Amino acid sequence: MSRLSHVDPARAEGEAKTLYARIERQLGGVPNFMQVLANSPPTLAAFLGLSGNLSRGALDPQLRERLALEAAEVTACQYCVSAHTALGAQSGLSEAEIVGARQASSADARAQAALTFAQAVLTNRGEVTSAELNAVREAGFSEGEVVEIVAHIALNVLTNYLGKVGQIDIDFPQVELLGRACAAS
Repeated sequence: MSRLSHVDPARAEGEAKTLYARIERQLGGVPNFMQVLANSPPTLAAFLGLSGNLSRGALDPQLRERLALEAAEVTACQYCVSAHTALGAQSGLSEAEIVGARQASSADARAQAALTFAQAVLTNRGEVTSAELNAVREAGFSEGEVVEIVAHIALNVLTNYLGKVGQIDIDFPQVELLGRACAAS
């Protein structure tokens, strides 16, 4: 049972109600995570704003989901691993690619470079080496794309931490964590 209350979509008022209408149009419903975020409508609005803006960035949906899966596994957020396993499949990732992303691995060289860089960012709390930064650049990522990778990591760490703090009820097909521990959590 969630440790933080949910704002029931049927009882939402004001800004939360307006945001819920937008979420329902996009997703067909309001996931539990967003119902918890709605306890602070400015936080929900900020999450939706950053998420929406990043979706218009240079990184493709599959890479964004790979990054989300890796962050969820590294921070050991079962809600987010479950959610992004479903969303990753919707983006076209195979089951093997989803599991690989959770292990910072991909058969795609470009995705692998991004996941390796993301792993360094996550495990070292942003303290990456020049070699790690140069490796992602050498894989063909522009400065803007590097910034977007970091932004996706930050957005996902926010959601992962809230998922863990709130022990939010999983409303996606439940996926077990792989059991990896990380210094980022």
